[in-house]
Amino acid sequence: MQVQEIMTRSVECCVPDDTARTAAEFMREADSGAIPVVSGENNPKVIGIVTDRDLCMKVVAEGRDPGQVRVRECMTSQVVTCRAKEDLEEIADLMAEKQIRRIPVVDGDGSIIGIVSLADIAQNAEHGADVAEALHDISEPTPQPSQPRAEQQKR
Repeated sequence: MQVQEIMTRSVECCVPDDTARTAAEFMREADSGAIPVVSGENNPKVIGIVTDRDLCMKVVAEGRDPGQVRVRECMTSQVVTCRAKEDLEEIADLMAEKQIRRIPVVDGDGSIIGIVSLADIAQNAEHGADVAEALHDISEPTPQPSQPRAEQQKR
């Protein structure tokens, strides 16, 4: 099975100049813990991702005003992405390796076309073992738990 068969196609995105508060509002509206960051409103190239953890650790825990902090100041710029035609099993393995729960899906130009989450994979019973293994590996403690776990990974 390929990513395109289960990915979410309608994805709310932020731009670097949005505020942390705006990102949090997008997360609430989308019921998601992560929002991809694109270059601009008319340029859907993925340049980062902001997670609820980013907002907590880089804004709230530091006592910063979420209405003043820009997304570019708190996003993870080393974002892992994948392509729509990639195999779900490989993506579950990638999530486990990088300890991430969501991966933006991009086209050949790096523009966002969707997002795939561990929950999306979990809802596909065929990949239940992959999900269990990925969740186990994602949940492993890291030496620096407050540091972003992703690293630059373009496919």
